[in-house]
Amino acid sequence: MSVDLLPMDPKQLGDHLLQLRQEQERLFSRLQRGELQSRRLARSVWRVQEDERRRLARELHDGLGQTLTAIRHRIEQIAPHGTPPAAVEEALQLCDLAISETRALARNLRPQILDDLGLQAALQWLTRTAAVDGGPQISLDASGLDNVLDGELRTLVFRVAQEALNNALKHAQAQTIVLRLFERARMLHILVVDDGIGCDTAAALAQGSQGLSSGLSSMRERVRLFGGQLQMISAPGEGAQIRISLPLVDADPTSSAS
Repeated sequence: MSVDLLPMDPKQLGDHLLQLRQEQERLFSRLQRGELQSRRLARSVWRVQEDERRRLARELHDGLGQTLTAIRHRIEQIAPHGTPPAAVEEALQLCDLAISETRALARNLRPQILDDLGLQAALQWLTRTAAVDGGPQISLDASGLDNVLDGELRTLVFRVAQEALNNALKHAQAQTIVLRLFERARMLHILVVDDGIGCDTAAALAQGSQGLSSGLSSMRERVRLFGGQLQMISAPGEGAQIRISLPLVDADPTSSAS
């Protein structure tokens, strides 16, 4: 049994196509609004996390750190004059270790230098402390960034640079690592280059999207929240490059969503 399809009038066909196009535009608009709302929520969560890290870092430094320092001074005061007994010496060494670890924890949560002296000084501190004896040589090429970045972007750039350096130190087996930041045409560009063993880019990005590489995944997500892009260029035996571009205009989804 066959069914004869009646030809559609050209006007009816045009009206039908117009309806389909309008419905497609409505669906696309709804998807865009959903994406903006998702980015707005994620960026708000990120702000809260950074504020909490800042608060905890200051409490560790100004609270627990100062208390441990006071305990150490008190032990020195009550210890016998001259060479202290072994037990007292051990207590002082434990205090020194606790003070050092508390300060390191506070810096890892939120380096105070970022808030006090700005991004340039924080990046210099980051590359200096990341370089260890026998490890790769780390160089920084950046200047004038504090004049073009607001506080939130400075935090983002520091976190991304920190994660990219950690990623290279953990996996690249490199001799040299270069961190370069520059501004061009109202875009901030971050480039991390190493001469290490390289990797399969597709596999690395796939692991990141599956949550198997938390460093790369978190970098991509943070950059995306600010309207930026992350690109990884590498091949086995040829080192690696991580290229990040961020708009310097307000990319906050709350400013464009309605």
